[in-house]
Amino acid sequence: MTKIISLEGFEYSGKSTQINLLKKYFIKNNIKSEFTREPGGIKDLEKIRKVIVNSNFTNKSLILFFFASRFELISKIEKIKQNKLYVFDRYFDSTYAYQGINQNDKKIIKSLISLIDKKSIPEVTFYLDIDQKSLMERKKSRVFQNKFDEIYLNQFKRIKKNYNELLKLKIGKRKYIKINANRSPDIIHQEIISHLTKCKLI
Repeated sequence: MTKIISLEGFEYSGKSTQINLLKKYFIKNNIKSEFTREPGGIKDLEKIRKVIVNSNFTNKSLILFFFASRFELISKIEKIKQNKLYVFDRYFDSTYAYQGINQNDKKIIKSLISLIDKKSIPEVTFYLDIDQKSLMERKKSRVFQNKFDEIYLNQFKRIKKNYNELLKLKIGKRKYIKINANRSPDIIHQEIISHLTKCKLI
């Protein structure tokens, strides 16, 4: 049976580092898994990703593009029907956090989330919570991945507030776990592994 977990958080929160550590852990322990990202994840959807990151779309258009890509990715995974653990680098929580600019946007996003089949709702979502000072320190040594990184970096408080709202938002039976991302990567990795073990996902 296919099961999904997802990792969320700001760019520079250490999300990619944790995903790479999970890949190594799963390989070492012979855990069947697949890793994907949003938007994109498969060849055709990577094309949509390029369109999105180079666009000047309105916020509502972005919401719809993200969910169009998301539903297509989900349909591909559902057709495979393999007994694997799928790890998502971002999922619908990112759309809520970043594109949830006002209550109307959030209402649209919630209605689209409700259309996702329950078997495609993550078992667990790990939100890597980083403070603004730490994020800015990490940003100093790196370049922006795309124009959205720079735009959203200036909306830190709004996006962080939205990520915290998700703690109270019940979506299926999934667990939404907030992780202190200001610590060392190894400590965070061990905490994630501990949660996955407790949830009997590994």
